[in-house]
Amino acid sequence: MKRAIVLIMAMVLSLVLGSCQNKQDVVRVGAVLPLTGSAAIYGVSLKQGIDLAVETINALGGINGRKLEVIYEDSKGDARTGVSAFNKLNVVDRVPLVFGSLTSVILAIRPEADRQNVVLINTSAKSPVICVEENNFLFNLMLNGNVETAFMAKEFHREFPDEKIAVFYSNNAAGVHMKDRFVQDLSQFGNLNYITESYEIDVTDFRIQLDRIRRNGAKFGYLLAFSSKEFADILRQSKELGLDIQWYSYSAIETRETIELAREAANGVIYSYPKYNDALYSNFQAKFAEKYNSWADIYAITSYDAVHLIAKVMKEYGTTAIDIQKGLRSIDKFDGIFGNIEFPNAGDQCVDGELFWKTIENGLFKTAEEGL
Repeated sequence: MKRAIVLIMAMVLSLVLGSCQNKQDVVRVGAVLPLTGSAAIYGVSLKQGIDLAVETINALGGINGRKLEVIYEDSKGDARTGVSAFNKLNVVDRVPLVFGSLTSVILAIRPEADRQNVVLINTSAKSPVICVEENNFLFNLMLNGNVETAFMAKEFHREFPDEKIAVFYSNNAAGVHMKDRFVQDLSQFGNLNYITESYEIDVTDFRIQLDRIRRNGAKFGYLLAFSSKEFADILRQSKELGLDIQWYSYSAIETRETIELAREAANGVIYSYPKYNDALYSNFQAKFAEKYNSWADIYAITSYDAVHLIAKVMKEYGTTAIDIQKGLRSIDKFDGIFGNIEFPNAGDQCVDGELFWKTIENGLFKTAEEGL
């Protein structure tokens, strides 16, 4: 009997020690992504980029010999659900860092990240508001929307100073903020010849707004849609209505689904996109295609870079939230696909970058040789 008790105690002790050892051998971080709902297409891209980066990092030895793991939670594209998911990752899983997505979710989580001392990494939200207020634990790795709207306003005014432009935007946080910033930037050039039209998320019929754009005589449009389906539906319905307009847009339009759904209606759209390192971009696209039999959009690229940046920081500075925060503010050289990433000043924690024009031609995303 005593021997049996001793054996049981030994087994329990072995399991406890094994569990502790397993925890010590793993570095866990979290991710709150829209894995279901209307924004799931972005969640899938973000997750693919993260998973590919984690696989690459672990194959090379992980974080100083410890495996990197990501615990995923579904925000469903909803701010409240996102906050609950973030709190679960902090309280239950005790992660030092969370990757986040979507403007409304990021803005809702940000105060919680500061209060709970958890690093929050934005790899998709583009609202200019994210970089207006000082950030403490939020680091923005997605090129902010204000960079793209400023680029568009400057180039459009330079090329067409007297032409009317219709701004067609999604009535959500990112769409409204980007519309406001574009109108503000354009107005500063003295150009007040614009109209604005909005639509609600998840609608499928845009003909009323498109007809108003036509009746206002706008020959140019700036499309700030939310989902790939909305981009595609607007472009198709523009073509069906015979709307004579040159559409411009921003980097979110470049997804496989936009092309598949819009088909020839997408041809001729011109949009801004971050400049990238050709060699790193080509290498990543090859790795992505090998794993997923597809090509990577801006969300997959940004999340892939983000994980590699975090891995570098954790190797050099440590794996607590304070270590990571300090490391991100201290690191001054990280060659990402979209260029060097650095956050030298506390509070100013948004990446910068240059843009160029791309276009859609015969179902392909290509460099626009002549710009606007």
